[in-house]
Amino acid sequence: MYKGFDLFRRMSDPSTVVSQVAMSFHSWLVVRTCRWPLKTLSAMLLSLASLFFMSGCSDTPVRERLEVLEGATMGTTFTIRYVSETTSTEPHEIERLIELELDTVNQQMSTYLPDSEISLFSASRSTDWFAVSAETAQVVELAQQISEISHGAFDVTVAPLVNLWGFGPGKQAAGVPSESEIEAARACVGYQQLEVRLDPPAVKKAIPELQIDLSAIAKGHGVDRVGLVLSKNGIQNYFVEIGGEIVTRGTRQDGKPWRVGIESPQREKRSIQMILELSNAAIATSGNYRNYFEYNEQYYSHTIDPETGRPVIHPLVSASVVADNCMLADAIATCMMVLGHNEGLKVANERGWMVMLFHDEGGKLLTTTSDTFSKCFPNLKHLSIDKK
Repeated sequence: MYKGFDLFRRMSDPSTVVSQVAMSFHSWLVVRTCRWPLKTLSAMLLSLASLFFMSGCSDTPVRERLEVLEGATMGTTFTIRYVSETTSTEPHEIERLIELELDTVNQQMSTYLPDSEISLFSASRSTDWFAVSAETAQVVELAQQISEISHGAFDVTVAPLVNLWGFGPGKQAAGVPSESEIEAARACVGYQQLEVRLDPPAVKKAIPELQIDLSAIAKGHGVDRVGLVLSKNGIQNYFVEIGGEIVTRGTRQDGKPWRVGIESPQREKRSIQMILELSNAAIATSGNYRNYFEYNEQYYSHTIDPETGRPVIHPLVSASVVADNCMLADAIATCMMVLGHNEGLKVANERGWMVMLFHDEGGKLLTTTSDTFSKCFPNLKHLSIDKK
C-alpha cells in the first residue's frame, strides 16, 4: 500500500472523477480548510449541508436506504454517509467498527495523545529503530516521498517549529518567537534525519531531538481507513469526511455522484465557492485563512516553511487536491501551501497532480488549476472574487 513514486504521478483512472462543476447553492457539503486540530464550521453551514444530503429530490428509483454517521475525532468532526446494501453489515456494527478504527488511528498518530506511537517516538532520545505499526510506517514512508519531491517543503519533522509558533498540542504562542528560538528549533528539523522501514515496521531518528508531526497527512489517512472498513463490510457506495478531507466511492442513493462544496477562502465570511461532483476519488483542502493568530496587526498562518522556520508569506491562500486516496491528497495540499502558487503549480504539472489553487492578487482571489485538474474538470471556470 502506498509504495513507490508512481502512485502519485497520475490518478490510475481520471475518468472515475466526474467532471461536472455546479455553482448551485441548493445542496453542498463544505470542504473545511483548517489543519488538525480544526475549528468546527458554523451551525448554519452544517445545517445546510445536512439538508442537501438528507432531502434531495430525484426521479431515480431508490436502491437501498442511506445511513448517516456523525461524531468527533482527531480534534474535529466527521460525517459518513453510505448506501446500505442488502449484503452489507448492520449499521450498528458498522458504527462500532468505525469508532474502533478511528481510535486506532489516533493511538498511532495523534500528537495530542502522549502515549500515541508518534508521541512516544518524538519523546524518545534513542537513535535506534523504534517499532511502530505497519500503518504508521506506511504514512511516514509516503510523507518522506513527498518530502523528496518537494525538496523539503513538506516535512513531518517540522514539529518543533509548529510547537514553537503555538500551533501544536502545547500552549498557544504569546507572540512571535525570537530569531534565536527559531534557529534553535530549525536545528532539530529535517526529513533527511528520519528513516522508515516497512518490514518490520519502524522509524529511526538520526538526532535525539527529532520529532514528527503527522497532522498534515494522518487525517487523510484516517479517512482512507474508514473507507476501507466500509468496503470490507460490503458497502460499495459511500462518502467519508473528516474535518473536510473526503473520500468517495460509487454514487449517492439516487445513483448520482457525490457532491463536494469548496469553501471560498476568506477570513471575513463563510460561503461556498463551487461544487465538484466526485466518484471513486478523494479530495483534501489546506488553507491559511482559518487557523492563524494575529500579533501587532500581522497574520501568522499555521503553515510553517521548514526552510525559514516561519509561517509562509505568499499570495496562495488555499489549495484543493483530488487524488486516488485522501492521504495523498492531504499531503499534497499542505505541500502546495508551503511551495506557494508558482512553484506549487510547477511541481503539480510535473507530477500530474490534480490541484486547484486560490491566490490573492491585488485584493482579488483568483483560481488556477493544474493541467490534469483542468482535463478532469473541463467545465471549471477560473473565478475572480473581489475581496474589497
